[in-house]
Amino acid sequence: MKQRGNSTLGMVLMMLIMGGLTLHATRSQLSQGMVSVADEQQHHQDFWQAQSALEWGSVQNWPQATGWQCQQWAAEQWQSCLLRMEDDNALLSAHGEGRALWLYRWVSLRNSQTQRQEHGWIDYCPLSQPELCQPEATGL
Repeated sequence: MKQRGNSTLGMVLMMLIMGGLTLHATRSQLSQGMVSVADEQQHHQDFWQAQSALEWGSVQNWPQATGWQCQQWAAEQWQSCLLRMEDDNALLSAHGEGRALWLYRWVSLRNSQTQRQEHGWIDYCPLSQPELCQPEATGL
């Protein structure tokens, strides 16, 4: 009789240990999933800040100048920059202040106004020299 009680007790302990290990594994997986969700949410916020800044920059008046020109909207914490190229083409870039994600769009210039080029939206800098891609690196 003692042996029968001990085996039952052993099975109960084994079930408790297995349940605890399962709960621990589930908690670890949940923690990793929450980090992934937070990263994804931050990326979406960065993207929409940059997209909004890009749209705002596309309706600004841009002076005739060479090199990167930047304009900021302090209320929304947006920065939009324009790099004039040849043949009245330009590269418009934008991001939310303090955010790492920049978006780019090829535009045409007509009387200091930008006009979007068809299929001109791009999510990476298309310039051949990476150091030219960041307006801050050019002294702004």
